[in-house]
Amino acid sequence: MSKASGSASPQIEAKAEEDLSSEERLEWLRARGVLVEEPTSRRQTGTKSTGGPCFKYVKIPHDEDHACEELSGEVGTGDALPSILSPAFAGGANLSDDELLAHASAMGQNVGLEALRSVMSLGGAEAFRLAVPTDANGREGVYAYLDEASAVKGLPTNKRATALARSAGFPATCLLCGDIYIGRQKWNAEGLVENIDFAIPELEPTSLWIRRAPTENLEFQKATQPDAHGEAQQGAFPADLCSGETEHYSWKDQGEEIEILVKIEKGTAKRDVKVEFKRKEIVISKPLKLSLKLFKTVETDGCNWTLGDGQLVLTLEKSDGDKDALWPRLLDAI
Repeated sequence: MSKASGSASPQIEAKAEEDLSSEERLEWLRARGVLVEEPTSRRQTGTKSTGGPCFKYVKIPHDEDHACEELSGEVGTGDALPSILSPAFAGGANLSDDELLAHASAMGQNVGLEALRSVMSLGGAEAFRLAVPTDANGREGVYAYLDEASAVKGLPTNKRATALARSAGFPATCLLCGDIYIGRQKWNAEGLVENIDFAIPELEPTSLWIRRAPTENLEFQKATQPDAHGEAQQGAFPADLCSGETEHYSWKDQGEEIEILVKIEKGTAKRDVKVEFKRKEIVISKPLKLSLKLFKTVETDGCNWTLGDGQLVLTLEKSDGDKDALWPRLLDAI
C-alpha cells in the first residue's frame, strides 16, 4: 500500500472534485495520504492469454465456511499476480456510502465519496511477503496478496490467512483482511523473477517453507535492517513457535537458555542418569536413549541437568553470539 503526502499539481488543486478525471483523482488522493499504487493491470496492455506456461496459486476466502481454492495464472514478465488479481479487488465490497465514509474517516482520510468510489472501482492488489527468498531455499519467496483498500473497505479479518502469517513468524498484531491469495515467486541468477507453483497442501503448518520462514525472515532482517533486528527478535515469533512437546519431552525457549523436560520414571536416581552435552547435540543414554540434534549451537560448559518429579530437566546455554535469538524449533532437522 503506497502512501504520499503533500499537494497535487496546482491545476488539479484548482478543480472541483467532481470535475477530476480518474488519473487526476489518483494524484489528488495520493497528495492526501490515501493509498494508492496503480496496479499493474492498469499500466499494461495486452493481458490476454498467449497459451504460455501457467503457475498455481491459492485463494483463502475470509469466510471460513468456504474452502480454499487452487487457481492458475499465466507466467509473465515479473510478478503476474497483481495484474491477475486486481479485478477481484475492484468495487466497494457492498458498503453503503455512510459505511465507506466512516471507514475512511477512521483512517484519517478526509476525502470525498465520489473519489473513493472511483479509485476502488479500479481495484488493486498489494503483496505482503510471508517468506523471504534465500540461497538456502532456492531463491523462492512466498507472498500473500490482499486488497490494497481493505482498511478503507473495513474488510473482516481472514483468520486462516492471519494464522498462516503467524506460523511464518509474524506477531499477533499482523492481521490480513478480506479474501487473501497466496503465491510463490522465484528469482534467477540474473535477479529476474517469475511466478512458480504454490498448491493447497502447502498451507499446512508442517510445510517446509513455513517451518523455515521464521528463521529466514529474521536472518534477512538482520542483514538488511540491523537496527530493527533486535526488537524484531523479541516479538517476531508467536509464543507457541518458541516451545513444543513430543511424546518423550517438551521444550521452551527462555531467552538466553533452552529448557528441555524429558519424561522419566518417578524415583529415578542420579546414578541412573547419563547425559552428554555437545555443541549441537544432546545425547541421553540413561535412563532412556534419546539423541537431539539441536537447531543451533550451545555452550557445553553452561549446560546442566537436574532431576524433577518424573522428569529430567535439561538446561542449555545458547552460544554467545546467539543469546538474543529465539529458537523457532528445537531440532536441526526440518
